[in-house]
Amino acid sequence: MELQRILARDSRSATEQALSRFGPNVLVISNHRVAGQTELVVAVDVQAPSQDDDEVLVAAPVSASLATPATAPVVQAQSAKAEPQAQPQAEPSFDASFEAKLHAVMAKKANLETHDVATENVANNAASTALDRDWIRSREIVATVREEIAALRQEFRLSQQTMMWQAQQSWPQALAPLVQGLSEAAVPASMRALLLDGLREETHLSAALDAITRQLICNIPEVRREAPASGVHVLAGPSGGGKSMMVARLARHFLKQGTPEQVAVISFKDTRAGAWPQMQMLCAQMGVDTFRAKTPEVMRLLLDELSDRTLVLIDTPGVQLHENLAELLAICPAAQCHAVVPADASSVTLQRVLAQGQTAWASLMLTKLDESSAPWPLLQHLMNSPQRISLSVGSGADSLSDGLQEITPAMLADLAVAQWMPEVGTGLAVTDAKVSNRLMELQAVHG
Repeated sequence: MELQRILARDSRSATEQALSRFGPNVLVISNHRVAGQTELVVAVDVQAPSQDDDEVLVAAPVSASLATPATAPVVQAQSAKAEPQAQPQAEPSFDASFEAKLHAVMAKKANLETHDVATENVANNAASTALDRDWIRSREIVATVREEIAALRQEFRLSQQTMMWQAQQSWPQALAPLVQGLSEAAVPASMRALLLDGLREETHLSAALDAITRQLICNIPEVRREAPASGVHVLAGPSGGGKSMMVARLARHFLKQGTPEQVAVISFKDTRAGAWPQMQMLCAQMGVDTFRAKTPEVMRLLLDELSDRTLVLIDTPGVQLHENLAELLAICPAAQCHAVVPADASSVTLQRVLAQGQTAWASLMLTKLDESSAPWPLLQHLMNSPQRISLSVGSGADSLSDGLQEITPAMLADLAVAQWMPEVGTGLAVTDAKVSNRLMELQAVHG
């Protein structure tokens, strides 16, 4: 018996060909789709008993009945001898050949099925991981929207209460435009009341501006930290907050005193579309090595391999921020974590990044300084937060060549006041040179 291969357009046509060619007793071994056709593997008996053998086996009893008693035992003995010899010669060779080929075909089929199952499992796991990530991201977005709505409701109630108090106050004529501009700015109600209360005894515009700036500076802890220059540093923050660009700027800042061989950048679990190519492109412009770690195990191997580098910067995704930081700190307890947020981040975003979780932030880095429309929530958080967060560096435009800026409480105060100073200036007839210079300084900070 041997194996035969039949190709047809479908299973029905292949079966009909097998029956027409090899008869109704054909044994089908496997059925697969190959290159758009159906492949049928069948077992065919090619060692069937011949016609002469059938005649011998059938004729022996007949001749025995017609022969004499002396010759009958001889014919029967010959027939008895021939029958045992035919079975060992034909059947064992037939069974061994058939079983060997059958086992080979079944093993091939099992390997194909195992490969298909493994490929399907890998695809299913990848799809499941993507769905889980999207579900976590959507859940965080919904939670953020709910918290934003709750914060807006609370802010609306506080604004109603402070408006009644503000209507009962009387201000000098020189400060009226300043008070009006501050009331229309996107300042939290509690901070607006605090700043307006500090203007009670002021009668000149220049003194009022200095009082507001001084009050903001005095309530923000003066804790500074330089840009990272050595060690392992992890940057974390909300999605779209500019973490990848900040990592590239930190690497570029390090190259002013070091070489590309001394710094490395690692992207950890960032599966956003285009995130990894963007990081590769930014680091390729500077000649800095870039690596990607999708799992904590790969991150551990990379950190061991890069232990001789002076500076290692790790970029993290905005999803599951504190969970990712906990995994990284478990791998490298000596790593320092830096929060990266836009300068105009909302109070809810600042609360989720800086206050939630057990992360001990080494510093706070700011992005989008040139796009900031209202850094007041950031100032309020820094003034009211029980944790003393060190201010580090900031960045403005998306261009990598713009570099980093030093962040100080005075710089943040001037940036916040400059948001509504142009409107105040247009409503004033400025005759004092000191006030005019102050307005020009604030407008320069703004733009």
